[in-house]
Amino acid sequence: MANRARGEVTLRLGGEAYGLCPTFGAVCEIEDAIGVSLYDIGRRLENGDITARDLVAFAQACLASAGHPVERERLGAMIVEAGTHTAIAALLAFCRNYAFGGAAEKKTAAPPSSERAAEPTISSALT
Repeated sequence: MANRARGEVTLRLGGEAYGLCPTFGAVCEIEDAIGVSLYDIGRRLENGDITARDLVAFAQACLASAGHPVERERLGAMIVEAGTHTAIAALLAFCRNYAFGGAAEKKTAAPPSSERAAEPTISSALT
């Protein structure tokens, strides 16, 4: 089970649930594996503009940093079986938690719907 206070997200693949935490080391592994910043990767995930190779590399780096190394071909098959949307949703949440912090928000009364802020995006973190 993911520890939301630490910003962990759950990636469900192959009948297993993996907790992924956006630590500095994990982010460095991801950026090294793909060759671009996590912010760029997050933007690509948001826009649906990510290659299968980069999606698998991202997931593989996350899993390895969490102590769950998975061979690339096997991981790719697990992602296809679960549906790429499953991996994209979890990895995008990982990016958001890295960009905006992972601590659980304090419960407060929700403002009227006309005053609610839109869900933050990776792009908004840079402006």
